[in-house]
Amino acid sequence: MLATRLATGLTLVAIFLAVLGLDEFLSPWFPLWLITVVLAITACSREIIALLGATTAKPSAGAVYGGVMVLIVAHWAPHVVNEVERMSAPIGVNIPHDPLAAVSVMAWPLCAFVAIVMATFIGASLRYRRSGTTMAGIAGTILAISYVGLLGGFIIQMRWLEGRFHGLIPLALLVAASKGADTGAYTIGRIAGRHKLWPELSPNKTIEGAVGGTLFGVGFVLIVTAACRYLLHAPTLSWIKAIGFGVVVSTAAQLGDLMESMIKRDCEQKDASNTVPGFGGVLDVLDSLLFAAPVAYGYWVLFGP
Repeated sequence: MLATRLATGLTLVAIFLAVLGLDEFLSPWFPLWLITVVLAITACSREIIALLGATTAKPSAGAVYGGVMVLIVAHWAPHVVNEVERMSAPIGVNIPHDPLAAVSVMAWPLCAFVAIVMATFIGASLRYRRSGTTMAGIAGTILAISYVGLLGGFIIQMRWLEGRFHGLIPLALLVAASKGADTGAYTIGRIAGRHKLWPELSPNKTIEGAVGGTLFGVGFVLIVTAACRYLLHAPTLSWIKAIGFGVVVSTAAQLGDLMESMIKRDCEQKDASNTVPGFGGVLDVLDSLLFAAPVAYGYWVLFGP
């Protein structure tokens, strides 16, 4: 199991790095990253629909897929618009730099989410036939869209953060902290785990594993930071800020893992699906990123170079 998990994890990281590297030649549009995100988020949507479908909060599959796609477009659109404006500006005319650009662009997905919530209510009202199920269905639909589309959208936003390599470095640090935490928690938990961390949510997770996950997350972040500084000669976080990033983001990643465990436990399922060998479903791979991405985005906006 451990060997399969490590082999699958390394393969996924290699694919991730290959997509980001190739997309640098297609900047600033990043079509490969868009395709990757759409495929991953669609898979996660399918799995969360199946999980919640086993409860009273049965989401509308069409509304979930539609809402998630609208959010992906809303996360992508402001950057495309900005690039088109920059490219179409007359020669010699500089578009003023917006120091709050990373915050301003979030207005697009926020407005889109408000529209999605309103549309979900209206759609449910058109299908209303009997009492007792409609509110639970609306709640399940909005939960699925929020969990997968709203949180997952921050992974998209990180690709557009300012700096050399167009957000590649903060994305690499996000994956390093999150997957380092996953690897450390799983490995140290199996080797030295004695004390249960949160047995009501996940009976196999231990305090020793959580500590190991944080240490691994910090270690992976420092390795990526060193590679950026000494191999790529690119501006990145200072050593102190890199350690802080590792601690905060790896903690958020482990919380994300626990929250997905709560969803599966409440839905009486062990895994989201059996799509990914050694992990379960796509949601089981990305659960830590869904919680870690908003935290990493905020940290980079506040403390990034």
